[in-house]
Amino acid sequence: MRYYNKEIIKKIKEYFSSNQTFTRKELYDFLEHNFFPNLKETTFRWRVYELKKNNIIISVTRGVFRLSENKATFVPNINNTLSKVSNLLQKNFNSISYCIWNSNWLNEFSRHQAANEIIFIEVEKELVNSVFSLLIDNNYKNVYIEPDKFVTETYVSENQISIIVKFLITKSPIQSVKNSTVPKLEKILVDLFSDNKYLVAYKGYEQKIIFVNAFDNYQLNLSNLINYSRRRKKDKIIIEFLIAEINIDEGLLK
Repeated sequence: MRYYNKEIIKKIKEYFSSNQTFTRKELYDFLEHNFFPNLKETTFRWRVYELKKNNIIISVTRGVFRLSENKATFVPNINNTLSKVSNLLQKNFNSISYCIWNSNWLNEFSRHQAANEIIFIEVEKELVNSVFSLLIDNNYKNVYIEPDKFVTETYVSENQISIIVKFLITKSPIQSVKNSTVPKLEKILVDLFSDNKYLVAYKGYEQKIIFVNAFDNYQLNLSNLINYSRRRKKDKIIIEFLIAEINIDEGLLK
């Protein structure tokens, strides 16, 4: 790292090791007092960026950090179907905002493995019908536009693979993986929690297992998770769930 040698990193870890979390000001005071006298705010932002980039600290919520536990970042498998659909969207819609994912990604975290799978394609609201038509024209089968509960239970649940086109909520936590735009794990968890039609195989106690395994094995940005849940109007109940069922410290969710 450009600004941090091994000794500085060691001192940061030693100093904050007893803290579950620490504030931006606490980090600034430590760096300014010990290593970077008269540290300017603009320079400090770059110091924070480098610590986060190199997985030394991670953001818990706005202005609050914790030391990284060296957990991995969730990077899902992009299979051939997802890759082809992504390429099709990018080829036919210039600068499209979209997100694509497969419900079977949840199998990594669950006890029971769902037999069927749903490919979710989320796009700008005004493009939903156009994307649906594009998929039909390219011979994709079992394609639906946000089917209701009856259609889901009657048809979607009977298909081995279905495709559901729905609108993309703005400011969703997304990432680019192998030239496809996919959700971050925070979005997948919130979408699962908010769902009552498409992901029923992963609900109930299974949902708790999924959340526990996700928190145990991967880095999660609670600020991103809560902000996205707020856009889905689920923030209050998901906070209650995280505190009561997943044992997340209430102070980390403010």
